[in-house]
Amino acid sequence: MRYSKYVLFVVGLIFVFACNSDERKYDQLVNDELSRGVRKDTLFQGIKLGMTSKEFYAHCWEMNKKGVFFAGPGNMTVLYKLNKELKYPASMNFYPDFRQGKIYKMRVLFSYDAFAPWNKQMFADSLQLDVLNMMKKWYRDKDFITMTDATKGTIFVQVDGNRRIIIGKFNDAHVKVDYTDLLVDEKIKK
Repeated sequence: MRYSKYVLFVVGLIFVFACNSDERKYDQLVNDELSRGVRKDTLFQGIKLGMTSKEFYAHCWEMNKKGVFFAGPGNMTVLYKLNKELKYPASMNFYPDFRQGKIYKMRVLFSYDAFAPWNKQMFADSLQLDVLNMMKKWYRDKDFITMTDATKGTIFVQVDGNRRIIIGKFNDAHVKVDYTDLLVDEKIKK
């Protein structure tokens, strides 16, 4: 009995130090990147952090006329079809958060189009790794670090200048990617 309590205690300590290590590594990464004074605003398909709402809607309208963007579910997001970028055809639904009329955050949900409970190869754990590999091609300047979040599990984070990208599982079918302008995020927190 004593032995098992000791093992649980040691495992608990390792978990706490590992989590704190992730947090320290992340905090150091953010501090290093923000201190460089470099702006990285590019997101995807011509969309950028700092883009005004008017520019965003006009850009999406033009991309829709070209057959690249479509109305997402419930007409609440923009849909971009990924036919060759991942292992299987997928959907990328996105919509930004605006601060003072400009994009400061972009929330994106990815899902394989043929997801079903019996298609285990199309679950979010596989999709998350596929999205990570795609993102590594899209954003080559910096590495993604692996972190463990108490509620989200394994997440992948890249910080390049002011732009932070977080890739995490949302549920069994979806992977969520959040882009954030850390400079605006810091102002909001203050």
